[in-house]
Amino acid sequence: MSAPTGAPGPTLSILLTSWNTREQTRRCLESLAETVDPDLDYEVIAVDNASLDGSADLLAGWPRVRLIRNERNVGFAAAVNQAYRLSRGDLLLVLNSDIRFHPGALSTMLAFLRDNPDAAGVSPLYLNPDGTFQQHYVQLPSFPATLALVTVLRRVPGFRQALHTFQMRGQDFSRPRRLASGSCMMLRRKVLEPDDIFDERFPVYWNDALLARRLDEAGHQVWMIPDAVVSHVRGASCRLLGPAIRYRHLLGSLVGYLRVTQPRHRVLLFRLVVLADHMLKRACGRAVQLTLTDLRAALRGNVGPLPDGDIRDWLIVFTGTPWAVPVARAAADDENARDRRLLLVDPPGRRARWHSRLSRLDAAGWRLTPPTALPFGDRLPVADRINRRVVAGAVRRFLDRQAGARLLRLDDHRAHPVLGHLGEDEVVPSPVGVPVGHRAGHD
Repeated sequence: MSAPTGAPGPTLSILLTSWNTREQTRRCLESLAETVDPDLDYEVIAVDNASLDGSADLLAGWPRVRLIRNERNVGFAAAVNQAYRLSRGDLLLVLNSDIRFHPGALSTMLAFLRDNPDAAGVSPLYLNPDGTFQQHYVQLPSFPATLALVTVLRRVPGFRQALHTFQMRGQDFSRPRRLASGSCMMLRRKVLEPDDIFDERFPVYWNDALLARRLDEAGHQVWMIPDAVVSHVRGASCRLLGPAIRYRHLLGSLVGYLRVTQPRHRVLLFRLVVLADHMLKRACGRAVQLTLTDLRAALRGNVGPLPDGDIRDWLIVFTGTPWAVPVARAAADDENARDRRLLLVDPPGRRARWHSRLSRLDAAGWRLTPPTALPFGDRLPVADRINRRVVAGAVRRFLDRQAGARLLRLDDHRAHPVLGHLGEDEVVPSPVGVPVGHRAGHD
């Protein structure tokens, strides 16, 4: 469906996407209202991907915002295309909800396109929330750079240099450059396809690289200008996906990108090198981001589904402790229970078992019976330590597929092997009578 015809459209259509970033969305809209010129004719079309944090309600009540509420998370590319098909402006601003405009940024971007009729689009200068420079621009990677991005080859000098070139380390961003960024990019409608901006086969990653490549092949120039400045949280929504889902989308979409841009023998070489890298890490006892099943799917270009909007924290309780049942009961009775989910984890069994079993207790509770690698772990300390590491791996594999941070309750020294396997990064004070927990984020 193309843009509506009939009455003249506004000068600018702002295409805003949102997924569980309510506060960032509020700051984005506030900064937009402060930077927009009073005489600018513009519209805001927002697409919310089934958020559960109140983002959609915020957008619905915001002036000048036309909201599309999706019943599921369709991804960034599809959401932008939804907004695009309803837009009417000759200029389009693709905008992430974690962008905050600095004074004059929008008018500077508009003026650049007005003064440079040959320019197809423009992106601003990015800063981190702390004011430091953020490199967040699309570069078309060389084949060695793609290998270095996802394997240990980044340590090899030639591949490391290719990766640094792709990441634009040490380059000059104080002058206009031919660069683009899908997080905040203003484009002329006439250079775009009539029904879509991004390729929806790439829901989260690499869609902006394909767009930049398509525009470049058509002879269109997209610029970065340092006089237009924004702050960017970077990955406010993506980090909620969970590390396994996020990496599978990154790797699977990269394989899809290579299929479009590289000959078949290079795609095959890429798959073999990534698979060998994975097996080498496992052989050396290093952590890997995907199971072998998920890795094989990603290497076929299958990114898998996106999670729903549930981003509540996880309270993880090991049920082999004397205080597990009271903690679980308190979690269920707590009036704030709706703000978190509960995962009860059974201890290793006395007999070996090879598969995990997951059962749902209620709307906010699950019970995980993990595998047991060695029998008689309750009597043999070495077997117990090995079994608990297996338990930790099973818990992490489950949680890596879920959104939300993790609050871990440890029972005693026998649970210590779990530490370091769930990504703990912050000590959290424990309730009276309950051992210390650690919060693990998805940054």
